[in-house]
Amino acid sequence: MKKNKQNQAEESDSIEVTAPSQPLRKRKKKIKKAPIIIVVIIILIIIIRFVACGNTASVAYVTTTAPIWGDVEESISTSGTVDSENKKTYFAQVSGVLGEVTVEAGDVVSAGDKLIGYDQEQLETALRQASLQQTVSNSTYQSVLSGNSDNQSKLSEANTNLTVLNQQIADYEAYLKVLQEKLSSNQRETSSSLAAESYTLSARSTALQQEIAQLEGQESSEEYIRKAQELQEVSVAISRNAYLQQIAGSSDYQVDMQKEIEEVQERLADCKEYKMEMETQKTSSENSVLDSYQKTQYFANQEISDLTYQKAEEDYYTAKQGITAEFDGIVTSLSAQEGATIIGGAQLLTLADTNNIKVTFSASKYDLEKLEIGQKAEVTIFDNIYEGEISKINRMATANVSGTPMVDVEIHLTSPDAKIILGMDAKIEILTNKSENVLLIPVEAVNADRDGDFLYVAENGVVVRKPVVSGISSDTYIEIKEGITESDRVILTSYTDLTEGMAVVAMSAE
Repeated sequence: MKKNKQNQAEESDSIEVTAPSQPLRKRKKKIKKAPIIIVVIIILIIIIRFVACGNTASVAYVTTTAPIWGDVEESISTSGTVDSENKKTYFAQVSGVLGEVTVEAGDVVSAGDKLIGYDQEQLETALRQASLQQTVSNSTYQSVLSGNSDNQSKLSEANTNLTVLNQQIADYEAYLKVLQEKLSSNQRETSSSLAAESYTLSARSTALQQEIAQLEGQESSEEYIRKAQELQEVSVAISRNAYLQQIAGSSDYQVDMQKEIEEVQERLADCKEYKMEMETQKTSSENSVLDSYQKTQYFANQEISDLTYQKAEEDYYTAKQGITAEFDGIVTSLSAQEGATIIGGAQLLTLADTNNIKVTFSASKYDLEKLEIGQKAEVTIFDNIYEGEISKINRMATANVSGTPMVDVEIHLTSPDAKIILGMDAKIEILTNKSENVLLIPVEAVNADRDGDFLYVAENGVVVRKPVVSGISSDTYIEIKEGITESDRVILTSYTDLTEGMAVVAMSAE
């Protein structure tokens, strides 16, 4: 506060005292108007001394005061803008056609008030379409799963049967080969035996015929008769052999064997036919069974239809509720129009909370040093005074129109009322510091140069310069921590420039 006052221009009716020996930085001085009688006395004294001595350069006429004990409060006075601490921008939660818009910008609303509605007809149609699509998709998915399960069963059946059939075919073919070899072997043995017998019989018949021919004329002889009988028996045996050769393939063994071979061949043919059927079933099932990618695709389509329906259902009931105010507030902006077609996410309106009000102002680096969160403030809006406290100090500075870095500070109003209008200017008084029962002097008495603060006191009729350590200050008084006592007479004003050791005529300002 003190440094700010050093940089300000002095008021037109303040007096500046500057020692000629060194430049001084003067504090802003308050106007001290002496009573008329004192002014008259001072003028008379000046005239008398001028007449008597003819020179007044070595004497200064000053007013003085004594330090006092008391309390001093340091504060910052500034202005800011009224705003809401809590603002909510409402966006379209669903796409559709807007129905009734019940508010306008600047309207005051209460928590729970319906602000915007939706046209329900379009959303009802979308919900029905989504429901039908979900039914179709779910039916398709279940049908595909059922068909796929059937195809997998058929494929499994074909694979199992083909394994068994291949083994059966192999077994039948091996057994058939054995039977055929046995039959062939039996046929070969029978033919060989009959052929040998036929050869032997033919040879015996030829020999007997020759022997009978030699006995020609002896037909009545016993040997002839015996030979003739034996030839007859051989002829019968030859006829029998010929018959056996003729029916060699129709023996009971061979007939049974052939019958068994035919049965095996029939079963083998059945197995091969069934194998072809299973191979066809396998090929058809393999082509119809879904792979992992196809399963994922059908499942995803079904999930998409379910989600689409869920979204349509949520949108329908959300739109049915409409946009409602979440708190008491003022509609600060409105872009929604009745009958407009919007997409989800479109900005509709902004609502500012009227129960949580703040005043924002910009602080310079000099004021920022004195500000802390929690400091009390007095805010005046339309001549109404409100209590508040600093709730936020921004951690980033921004340049104002003059290029000076400024920091935004927020003051929370503890008890706002309905009289407050957002966006209006407000006067702010912030108590930044306070000292109690300290030594005080008027703020205009303190001077400053590069060596620090100092003041002039009148001692025994001369000027004495005293360096001091100052503390906090108000608009009128400043705390002096070191350098003077309450018995000192501090010079407030002078009608000439002062230097240490100069003779003075002191008059009390009390």
